[in-house]
Amino acid sequence: MNTCPNCGAQIEKNISTCPYCGFINREGAEKKFRSDLGRIRENIEETRKEPTKALVKGFTGGTKIILITLGVLILLVILALLELLRETKDKPKLFPNAEEQAYASAYAEVAGEQLSAAYDAKDIAQMAGIFDKAYSGERVSLWGVSHYEAGYASSCYMKLKQALPNLDKDKMTDHEAEEITYYCFYFYYRAYGDDGAELFDPIRDNEIVPIITERLGYTAEDMNSFKDKVTDSGSVNRSAVNRATKKYYKNYK
Repeated sequence: MNTCPNCGAQIEKNISTCPYCGFINREGAEKKFRSDLGRIRENIEETRKEPTKALVKGFTGGTKIILITLGVLILLVILALLELLRETKDKPKLFPNAEEQAYASAYAEVAGEQLSAAYDAKDIAQMAGIFDKAYSGERVSLWGVSHYEAGYASSCYMKLKQALPNLDKDKMTDHEAEEITYYCFYFYYRAYGDDGAELFDPIRDNEIVPIITERLGYTAEDMNSFKDKVTDSGSVNRSAVNRATKKYYKNYK
């Protein structure tokens, strides 16, 4: 404690003024001044650091955004590549070399003759076997040979018959649901065209439509609304079918 030189009161030595008379306590005032000056210097130093902190924070935040964006793009690319692989793994090679092209041309010529003979015999199973061996086995395109569409339709029909028992399972996988839906949609929209119509139109009306309406649960209105979404230049797009109907899988899973 100190004695105030002005009024004689006992005061704290660290206070800046006497609480009784207001006289300035030199010792306390000096300490307060030094303390305030120290805080001012600290504030000035912090203010100088703010731009650097902001820059570091902005850089760090920007880096996170860039990394997240890059990660999303990489994921999308991977998904696209996986989808491309799934779509093309059992199809003809996209970029064959000269030797492969020569082999494919010779193979397609022979397979085309076999396909025509099977078509004349109205043998759907044989047509499917010829088509599948060319596409999935030899990975050779038969596009342009006689009865190509009928061969494709035969292949789809035989695959559908193999997949249909999955409908009797307690729970179907997405792949099983997608497979059955695609083949049914293929026939419903007659992607095979006029080639083989005498063979496949009765199958469409008597076998495929009942599966679609009675077992899969799609109505005629559903099929009309799906048509533009799943067909492209008269052909049924498998990926489009999957996207358009995926939410309906719960109806028969």
